[in-house]
This record gives sequence, structure tokens and C-alpha cells, in this order.
Amino acid sequence: MALEAGTIIKHGWMFMVANVVNRAAGLLLLPLYAKVLSPAEFGIYALIGVVGDIVAVMLMIGMINAFTVVYFEHPDDRGRSRVVSTTMIGLWAAALALLAVALPAGWGASHLLFGTADQGPIIAFAFAGIAFSAVFELALAYYRVHKRSGTCLLISVGKAVGLIGLNLSFLLVMDLGVSGIFLANAITFVGLGIVLTFAILGANGLGFSFGILKRVSVLGLPFMPQTMLDMGNQFAMRYLVNLLMGVAAVGVLSFGLRLSTMLYMFLTASFLQIWSVSRIEAQDNTAGRDQSEFVFYLFVVLLSAAALGMALTAPEVLWLIASSEYDTVLPCMPLLVLAYVVHGVRMHAEVGLVKTKKVGVLPAISLGGLAVGTLVMAVTLGPLGLMGGAIGVLARELVMLVATELLCRRLSPAEPPLGVGRVLGILAPCAIAYLAGLALFGFEVNPTYAAAKVGLTMLFAVLALFGPSFGKSDRAMLFRMIGRFLRRPQTA
Repeated sequence: MALEAGTIIKHGWMFMVANVVNRAAGLLLLPLYAKVLSPAEFGIYALIGVVGDIVAVMLMIGMINAFTVVYFEHPDDRGRSRVVSTTMIGLWAAALALLAVALPAGWGASHLLFGTADQGPIIAFAFAGIAFSAVFELALAYYRVHKRSGTCLLISVGKAVGLIGLNLSFLLVMDLGVSGIFLANAITFVGLGIVLTFAILGANGLGFSFGILKRVSVLGLPFMPQTMLDMGNQFAMRYLVNLLMGVAAVGVLSFGLRLSTMLYMFLTASFLQIWSVSRIEAQDNTAGRDQSEFVFYLFVVLLSAAALGMALTAPEVLWLIASSEYDTVLPCMPLLVLAYVVHGVRMHAEVGLVKTKKVGVLPAISLGGLAVGTLVMAVTLGPLGLMGGAIGVLARELVMLVATELLCRRLSPAEPPLGVGRVLGILAPCAIAYLAGLALFGFEVNPTYAAAKVGLTMLFAVLALFGPSFGKSDRAMLFRMIGRFLRRPQTA
């Protein structure tokens, strides 16, 4: 019997590579933004961006998630083609409606965020990009259900090339600042959206059904509340920091969050794509469930090591990709990366709730996190400055972790509980390693120190694997997986 844990790790790695390719533009453009934009300009970009995310959720109302379900409900090609064309036409109608109100809505949002209408045209560009990015995401979903991975990769590469090329032109050559970022997004997604729409409708025809559109909308609506509340968390944090400390503070804190979010984008999201499926498939199979649990705690070690490395090498990273104006985020980085480690740990209970179809409690958990995080920030931003914002982000994640775990144990008692002792056995040496690194190296940028920080991170990972969180059977399973992977012939 194939080792289930090895299968999870193998496919998780593939998903991680795919996610890196799909998010390459955002990763490669971050140094450009940090070098060209001042903290105040980065704050404007972050505030407009989070408003755009909220609008995107309202625009799509979960249609992308529901599309796949409704598509496979139809067994014949004709019915599936009608699902494709109906969803595409419905999404285009929503996109055009957003474009019609983009400028007045941009003025209103500018008054709300900045007290003037000066940023109205920039926000209108942002709304245009959002409208057609929804069409782009639907096109990717269409090609995924057809298992055309090469086409998806080609489209993603086209998006990355367009965004990077236009951003370089608008920011470095034309010096358009924040407006250049959203103009580049709008041009890229409008162009891709139109081309992909013609290609997809050309292959499926122009059929339309109000019944199918209603079905897609009804199935998609339950995805909205939690996503909206998660976006609300991001908006409330940035709006509060802007209100109490100014837009430059928003820029500095948002830059730190952007770096920390890479832990989620490249590790947690990739891992969940395969681990959640494996856990659901295991059902009550004891052996499969035990291996799934082992892989989860192995993931926590990897996530913690990445967070430790990011926190220790933050001075070097900022020296490489940002101006010295962003250095005030350095003391906040340990708390910000820890927040995303806690977020990854929370997925253990959240997947359990999804598996047992108890997802109705997730919006309430997000609402509780929003309330607590905002309250903590309101109290701590004044006396502690940016550190108060980082404390609020961490407090929000801790509250959501505890609430999710307690509700999972109550509503889904058959699901394996989170091993709190195992998690603490990983996080405690991680915290000790960071404090030792801070005492030895501080925030000084030095090549020798950078190498020592990498060594300290690797030492933590080894100690965590041979610490109390993993027994002899766990380590034997790990060595067995490594051996099987090294012996297995690799295909192209």
C-alpha cells in the first residue's frame, strides 16, 4: 500500500510550485513598489487594494466556486456548455454594471478613506481591473474543469508578463505612482478578459438560462459572508491605523503584512489544497487519519521554520527590496509572521468543520476575530504605535484559533483534536531561536550574520523534528517517506 503521507507531501509540493507561478507577479513587483513608493503612497495602495478586494467578493458572490459544482451537475456537453456561457454572460453583466458606477463610486470611496475626492480616478481604475479579474478567474476555472493545465499555465504567465511589464513602464519610466499600479492591473485584466471570453464563448456558444444563473448564484451566496468578514478584518485594521496614525503608518504595516502573507500564499494555501482532500477522503480510516495528522505537524514545523527565517532575515530583506523608510516595521515582524503560523494551525479545526459540513459557524468566528482584533488595536495603537497594530493582528488570529477548535470539538467530536502540546513543542523552540538571534545579531545587516541566521533556522527545524512533538514512529515514517521519494523514478 502506498504511503498516504508521502502522497500528500508529493502533491503538496506540486501545488506549491503552481501557486508560486500564479503569484509570481505580486512577489516580483513587491520590491519595485517598496523602492518606488513612499510609505504614505504604499498606504494609499494598500487601502485602495483592500476596498477592491471587498468589491470583488460582492461582484462574484461566490460564482467561481459554484460554477464547478453546477458544471458537473449536467452530464451532457450541451448542458455544460450552457452553464459556461450563462455564467460568463452573468459575470460580464455584473462587470459592466461595476464599470458604469466606477467613477462615482471611486469618488465616494476616496472621501471615505482620505477625506477628499483626489483618489477617485485611481479607485475607478482599480474597480475596472477588479471587474475583469473576475472574468479572468472564471476562465481559469473553466480550463481547470477541462484539465487543461498547460492552458492555465500559459494564461498565468501572460498575466504575470503583462502586470510586470506595465508596472515597470508606468512606475519607472512614466513615474505614475499608485495610479500606475491600478492602471497596469486594469489594462492587463481587461485585455485578458476580452480575449478569454471570445475563446470560451467561441467554444461553447451563446446559450443562456436564467435557471442556471439562479442556481449558480444561490450556491455561491454561502461563500460570501466569511470572505466578506475576512476582507472586513483587513479593511478595519488599515482604516483604524489610518485614522489614528496616518496613511504612512498604513503603508509600513501593510508592507510587513505583505511579506508575512507569503507564508500563507506559498505554504499554507498549497498544503491545504492536498491535505484537506486527503483528510476528507480518509474518513474514519485510522491509519490514513494518523498519517494525515503526522503530515499536519510536519507542516507546522516547515511553516514555523519559514516564519523564523523570515523574522530573523527581515533586516536583510528590507535592505534588499525596500527603502530605509520601511525599517520601523522590523520590530513588528515576529508578531506578524507568528500570526500567519497561528492561521495555518487554525486550518486543522477548520478543515474538520468543512468535512462534517458545519461551515455555518465560520462567519461567526470571523466576526469574533474582527471585533477582538479591532478592539485590541484601538487600545494599543496609541501607546505602542505600529507594534499595537501587530498585536491586534496576532490577537485576532489567536481568538479565531481558539474559537474554531472549541466549536470543532463540540460540533464534530469524531474529528481528531488539535495536539496543543505538540504545537507548543514546536513553537517554543522557535521563539527561543528568534530571541537568541535577536540578542546575537539585532537588526544589523551583515553577510556573516545572514548565514548564521539561516543556520539557526535549520538548527531549529532539526531540534523540532527530534523534540517531544514527534515520537520514534513519526521519525521512522519521515525517513521511510524520504527513502521512497529518493528511490522513486521521477517523470518529466
